[in-house]
Amino acid sequence: MILWSAFPAMVAYNRRMDGRGLLPGGVVGALDEGAVVVTSNQRAARSLRRGWDRRNRELGLSSWAPAAVISWDAWLASMWHRLLVEGHVSEMILNRSQEHVVWRTILEADDELASLRSVDALAVMAADAWRILSAYDGQSRLRGAIGSSDTRSFQRWARTFERLCQAEGFATQAELEEKLRDVCEKTVGTGNFELTPKKVVLVGFDHMIPAQKRLVDALRSAAVQVEDLRLAVSTQRRVLVEAEEDHQELLLAARWVRRFLEENADGTVAVIVPALENERREIDRLFREVLAPELEDICTDSQNGPYEFSVGMALAEIPLIAAAFDLLRWSIEPLPLERVSALLLSPYFAMTDEERSVRAEFDAFELRKARMLRPEISLPGLVEMIERSKRRQKLPRLLSTLRAALRLSNRLQGLDARTHAEWAEQMREFLVASEWGSGRRETSIAFQTRRKWDSALDELTTLDFDGVPVEFAAALSTLERIARQTMFASESRGAPVQVMGPLEAAGSIFDAVWFLRAGELTWPIATTSNSLLPWHLQRELEMPGTSVTLDNEHAQRITERIAAGAGTVAFSYAKESPEGRQRPSALLAALGLEAISAAELVEYEPPRTIVELEEVADSAAVQALPDKVIRGGARVLELQAACGFRAFAEQRLWSTEVESIEPGMDARVSGTVVHHALEHFWNEVKTQDALRSMNTQERDEVLEWCIAQALKKAAAAIATDWDEAYIEVQRERLRKLLSGWLELELERELPFEVKLSEKKLDDVRVGPLRLNVRLDRVDVVEGGEVLIDYKTGSASPNEWLTSRPDAPQLPLYAILTQEDRLQGVAFGLVRAGEGRGLKGYATCDGILPKASKLREAPTLEAQIERWREVLVALAEEFSSGDARVQPKTYPGSCTHCEQRLLCRLDVSLLEEDDEHDESSWAEASRG
Repeated sequence: MILWSAFPAMVAYNRRMDGRGLLPGGVVGALDEGAVVVTSNQRAARSLRRGWDRRNRELGLSSWAPAAVISWDAWLASMWHRLLVEGHVSEMILNRSQEHVVWRTILEADDELASLRSVDALAVMAADAWRILSAYDGQSRLRGAIGSSDTRSFQRWARTFERLCQAEGFATQAELEEKLRDVCEKTVGTGNFELTPKKVVLVGFDHMIPAQKRLVDALRSAAVQVEDLRLAVSTQRRVLVEAEEDHQELLLAARWVRRFLEENADGTVAVIVPALENERREIDRLFREVLAPELEDICTDSQNGPYEFSVGMALAEIPLIAAAFDLLRWSIEPLPLERVSALLLSPYFAMTDEERSVRAEFDAFELRKARMLRPEISLPGLVEMIERSKRRQKLPRLLSTLRAALRLSNRLQGLDARTHAEWAEQMREFLVASEWGSGRRETSIAFQTRRKWDSALDELTTLDFDGVPVEFAAALSTLERIARQTMFASESRGAPVQVMGPLEAAGSIFDAVWFLRAGELTWPIATTSNSLLPWHLQRELEMPGTSVTLDNEHAQRITERIAAGAGTVAFSYAKESPEGRQRPSALLAALGLEAISAAELVEYEPPRTIVELEEVADSAAVQALPDKVIRGGARVLELQAACGFRAFAEQRLWSTEVESIEPGMDARVSGTVVHHALEHFWNEVKTQDALRSMNTQERDEVLEWCIAQALKKAAAAIATDWDEAYIEVQRERLRKLLSGWLELELERELPFEVKLSEKKLDDVRVGPLRLNVRLDRVDVVEGGEVLIDYKTGSASPNEWLTSRPDAPQLPLYAILTQEDRLQGVAFGLVRAGEGRGLKGYATCDGILPKASKLREAPTLEAQIERWREVLVALAEEFSSGDARVQPKTYPGSCTHCEQRLLCRLDVSLLEEDDEHDESSWAEASRG
């Protein structure tokens, strides 16, 4: 817990501002004078506009003109639009996507790049190089620069780009400052045109790039008064907080913010993080836990918390938009199984409350349990699956929607190349038919997301500027690229805690600021140069990443601006970081920070003392078992032998783990198929003599039929070529596996007849328990019978021994048969390679190829009597409700237990199983 008395002056703040909101007086004066306030980023512009409105409401005004506050980029665009409307300019400013198309066209025509599958990534790099070149006025100097083969290639592309833009009347957004400066210089003294109001106030500019400086100089030459307003408040205290590691640093900040807000109900706090995009998830998790624990309830609207992030997410990553792209991609090609499953469970795809649970059942028990190695599913394939499903009648809306989408999908695939605008309309129509986003009340966030989606579609339509038609797949890929490059952040709610990066904080002031990750390894953030531009040119133009001194000076100005942006300022760092041990950033040295360790922030806690534990008997009276057959068969005895608590939880509380389902047949299903194939084979062939009388072709034909019967259910579910190929792979696997097994059956010394195969025994008694069991196989040999239990994995007769057998199935079958006729019991290890064979016990030689020796009993009959005692004891333990936590071996018996949430053992010790022995469970049970 934070010791807040360590900060006696940190919550005191003298608000020397106009109005209750954080609106600096200099901004108010500029707006009252009719000036335009231009901020360095959109966030600062929104914040100042909200402050202006709040200030006027508190002054009792009933109406007022909107604040003339605008970000730099929006200001440039508005001036250019005015010039264009009034006929002073005629060039078309390319948006981001249009510029990308131009660069891509140039690169695709370059023979040296013919081996590249796609030039999109290179086009992004080229556009970025052109942007920074324009920002630093380097276009004219690029032509004569000397560089590497990459830079020479870019010089060639840049010349082509300039010629094409000049011929077509194009200009890029990066060139706006230069274009506006030219207009400004041409109109100086003419009096015919005023580019902007006579006064401009710049807010939040730590550093102006050359293009910005030249435009500002041109405006001043045109008699425009341009002022640079530095926002600063009276800082009461600045401290440096030292934490031991990253998580502690973040936790300290969260707790401090919470207490600050508790003591300052109207306060505003900025939490500034240098690499916010990398830590957003962890910050969100911890801030939710500390600042708004009520949001841990999944039914609570998470958008109502006391904090918000200034950094958005890529539009393509928003669940609503991801669902739209899945649907659109599904219209022309199959989707991966995971994406189809996500769509079925998505609230953004034709979802109703009535169908919600049924769709989840279909996904879990039919789509994912189809037992096919089906990595992808087509739209018509899913329609066919639902039409054959027993849940079809419960999914009317989903089936109707899928059919409507399928009709439009068929039409889309039949269309030739179209314009981007036409494809955009087709996409909208397909999403409407697919009931995208329907079925739930639209929230404000969803509404804003849809607006951003519409903007992305509008941006797609602007690509018709070159008049080149495209295929639907190409238009969809372009839209996906636009969505990946478009950042979405919901409109600010004015939350008291703003989590942002150092640049986003420019132009804003707060009551308190906490700057995280201010260590020497994390601040300042390393800046890299552009690989397509000649190094010496970048160095001469003083571009970012070419001079450590200049980069540090820029970061120093940002640091000082943040330190002056609030009445209470704390910088923090962790001594131990993922990159290594570190000290505070050198940029903090000039700020005069008061060093405070984490120990000074945390209240003293008395050392923990060891108290005597109270021992409670691990037993309790439970209700008697009903007099009926217990579900699970031999599984009940197996669980009781492993651990009484596990048997009680699974077989009496019915506690089960959510099953993890993977494509294809798992080990259990594959084993069942082997059982069924052998069952059909021996029901047909019956004896070893009949097997020996068959030639290879006859045996293979019978085996092929048996395999077909075993795979009949799976084959009936074939819906795609993937399914057909997978079933054929399974057939081939079974042919090889079972052919090898039959060769071993031929080698058995004593002739045999398969008396029973997969015989079910109903309502048999083992002590007080009534069970249903199934015998895999009973062979009749000279003198009696042999019990065989098929296993497709590894198994050993040792698993039948001890008072807590790991595999009690065969011992159970043995005590249910006539003891005087039993000649042997064995695992039938039906597996490939080493380990295949019959492993078990026999009364004499020849019954099994190589029988194991009995260790605890002189004869098989005596061993069966011992098994009877063991199994009856286990049955009585389960019936009496013996639910003690007593694993047979610890941690071996606990490694794959599904009852860890209920169990009283310290399961964290399972991670140290290499250091534990069989007696360790006693220590764990005390944890």
